[in-house]
Amino acid sequence: MKICVINGSPKGQDSVTMQYVRFLREAFSGHTFTIENVGQEIGRIGTKEDAWMRLTREIAASDAILWATPVYFMLVPSQLKHFIELVFARNAKDSFSGKYAASLTTSVHFFDHTAHAYLHAVSEDLGMHWAGLFSAKMDDLLSVQHQENLVGFCSDFLDTASRRPPVQRWYLPVAGNNFIYRPGVAPEAFETRGKHVVILTDGAPGSNLERMVTRAAACFGKAATVLSLSEAGMKGGCLGCCRCAFDNTCVYTDGFSSFWKETVRKADILILAGTVRDRYLSAAWKQCFDRSFFMGHTPNFPGKQVGILIEGPFSQLATLREVLTAYVPMQGANLSGIVTDEDENDPAAIDARIDALADRCIRLAESGYVAPMTFPAVAGHKIFRDEIWSELRVVFKADHRYYKKHGFYDFPQKQYGRRVKTTLLSCLLDLPPIRKDVVRTMKQHMIKPFETVFTTSPVLKRMKGR
Repeated sequence: MKICVINGSPKGQDSVTMQYVRFLREAFSGHTFTIENVGQEIGRIGTKEDAWMRLTREIAASDAILWATPVYFMLVPSQLKHFIELVFARNAKDSFSGKYAASLTTSVHFFDHTAHAYLHAVSEDLGMHWAGLFSAKMDDLLSVQHQENLVGFCSDFLDTASRRPPVQRWYLPVAGNNFIYRPGVAPEAFETRGKHVVILTDGAPGSNLERMVTRAAACFGKAATVLSLSEAGMKGGCLGCCRCAFDNTCVYTDGFSSFWKETVRKADILILAGTVRDRYLSAAWKQCFDRSFFMGHTPNFPGKQVGILIEGPFSQLATLREVLTAYVPMQGANLSGIVTDEDENDPAAIDARIDALADRCIRLAESGYVAPMTFPAVAGHKIFRDEIWSELRVVFKADHRYYKKHGFYDFPQKQYGRRVKTTLLSCLLDLPPIRKDVVRTMKQHMIKPFETVFTTSPVLKRMKGR
């Protein structure tokens, strides 16, 4: 069987991900694994007709497709995202249609599930049948147990592609529309109370997104700076070289780093405006997110307000929604709201939502409110905390310094007072009479520590004195 491996890593064969593919080649030598380094060669693939035609012929001649990629910023690298956009834009679906597909990723298991979900959905949009996924921590291949697991995954993938069983589709086709949003008369600019607003957009001239951005900018008045992603100066996507890990200095000298630090990160309110391309935002936005990794695993927008404007079927894209609603809290910011252009029967409703979003951003920026993190951001924090402390700090020295300075190393095992108290209470609860009493009065024990809040809280005193 001939397997076409679509390698999304910009490092080509010298990537960690490709070591897993190399292992599969050795383990399943009776099959042919043809590797296409689309992540590394995306520039040539996108501009050279002969390179594109050769690639699509190889894909068409294969029996099955294996997406193999690292996870960059909660999805695939921007270079692979660009390739997928080209496939749809150039109507190359026939090269993929009818084949069985699977995905293999390497990461620290931070939002690897959304990368797989994206590739799963894209595969189905291309007319392929999903045959499974394998998500590896970067060094898993060093373990014999994980090698056996990798063999089990590939055996099942090859068997499924050979037998061609019926497969349930998981992701419904995305329904588009030709609605043209025409905003009404813009309101008078709101009082921004000295807050600076940056609106970062990839909206095309005359697009719904451009009109949404214009409406939002009018709400903020002179406090708003509207910037196109094209002004960010990006000459290419993240290379995964980790040069930035030492001191937050990117290997690129194209000006993006200073643009990000001096313009984007200094805003009090940030509006991200993007257009849906396939099942995510554009490859340009993905490139922007990836390139911002020169700041490592540290929050990009601590204490800021972030609003999002989207052109396209956002409500149909659960994976995109999951990524964006987790991305903002992970950056230490507050997600003030998301507005889309999907209300095609009532453009006035879109106007009202944009106006309300702008007003909310201003009010929350003034109060300094940042919503508590939920599971995705909390779990992400713990993953990065543990990974950087245990191994990554050898290279990610800038992250290590930041985490030490800002108290990110909040390991429970270092809370000695709590550990002693917990040990003593645990011993006491091993005594049947005490355990019986505690079980009987469990509800009271749970709420008792909060009683002092209602008598000593300075916040309550302040609120009552208003």
